[in-house]
Amino acid sequence: MLRYLASMLLLVAAASAFAQEAKTDAPPEKLFRTFDSTLPVGDFLLQERHGKYIRTRDLLGKIWVAQFFYPGCNLCSRNTPSMQRVQEHYRGKPDIRLVSIDLLGVKPETLQEFAKDHQADADQWLFLTGTEEQTKAAVQGCFMDFVFRNKTPTVGDDISHSTHLVLVDWQGNMVGRVNGVSDGAASELIAEIERLRIRRRMEERIPVTGAQLPWFNAMLNGSCTVLLILGWVLIRMRYETLHKIVMLLALAVSMIFLSSYLFYHFVVLEMESMRFRGEGPIRYVYFTILLSHTILAILVAPLAITITVQGLRDARLIHRKLARWTLPIWLYVSITGVVIYWMLYRMQW
Repeated sequence: MLRYLASMLLLVAAASAFAQEAKTDAPPEKLFRTFDSTLPVGDFLLQERHGKYIRTRDLLGKIWVAQFFYPGCNLCSRNTPSMQRVQEHYRGKPDIRLVSIDLLGVKPETLQEFAKDHQADADQWLFLTGTEEQTKAAVQGCFMDFVFRNKTPTVGDDISHSTHLVLVDWQGNMVGRVNGVSDGAASELIAEIERLRIRRRMEERIPVTGAQLPWFNAMLNGSCTVLLILGWVLIRMRYETLHKIVMLLALAVSMIFLSSYLFYHFVVLEMESMRFRGEGPIRYVYFTILLSHTILAILVAPLAITITVQGLRDARLIHRKLARWTLPIWLYVSITGVVIYWMLYRMQW
């Protein structure tokens, strides 16, 4: 009886410890909050610090971050550094804009001094102003955020407003927002901006959309797998001519895949890798498959060309010896190419 009770107590203690560990290891809550539905930014007309008037439609085609601030604001002194970090990350990138909307109705000259103090790029980081009524209407009506003048203002606290940094996509839709004074706000924004940039490039027509290329590459890998198996069956049945034709087709398909793969990663994604979003043990499975696939893909390219040349030269002994190693590696690379596509683009994590 005592042994039974002792065993039960140990089980309860172990379960409690496991639950506590699971609770401790729970991922932190994301700072960036996405909107549940499409929310287009309303139309505003405000003056930029250099005198030019900017409307919402002037920002179409750009991914941009909106900040609500005014020079001398206590909260904004904690918010603006997040904007600076985002600018430094994307400095010189023509598709990214930062837009700071002044809430106090200061003169453009004041904004010029403020921008200079914060090393703001004149082309990339816009500072917009207008009357208090205009900027209030822009914040409330266009971004659905709050702003109002305090009844008992103090130095650095003339106007109450949110410290949200709002992310807007290239079509003028608000994607989500992050509290700019939070630690890690800039990192969260940069991660979301990267997702938007990749999504945009994948939707651009080149003449097919970039989003179709991963599927096309997976189809090429699948076709290569079928051809390799068929080629092996044919040579086992002593159909040498058909074997040559099928294996040459497999090599051609692999070459088309390599060209398409390089085009997708160097042109469409601009050498920026897709991030695997699975969490937990599946990440180790994915990266193990990815690493082995990459290493063997580099190895199989010269092997495939060598056995093809030796086969066409009728150097049967060398061809057979190399084929015993090349075929399973080539098959593994083709099959795992499809698996990686499925895990990265199709599975919901």
